[in-house]
Amino acid sequence: MKYKLPVTITKIGDSTYIAQSDPVRATATGDTPERALTNLHDAINELIKEYGEKAVFQDIEDIKVCTIEVGK
Repeated sequence: MKYKLPVTITKIGDSTYIAQSDPVRATATGDTPERALTNLHDAINELIKEYGEKAVFQDIEDIKVCTIEVGK
């Protein structure tokens, strides 16, 4: 089964990005946003190998991702 997961990518420091997917509690870093995302994909696949798909995605239900604007 394929899953679509929300991912947040944040720049930390001068040249490091962190990619996080909270529903599967996975995080990875990279020197570009794309590399961080690729590393996160690889990390999630490693979790699946280690613990099995059922365990990794046990908390996944229908996820709705929204954005909001704040400030003036």
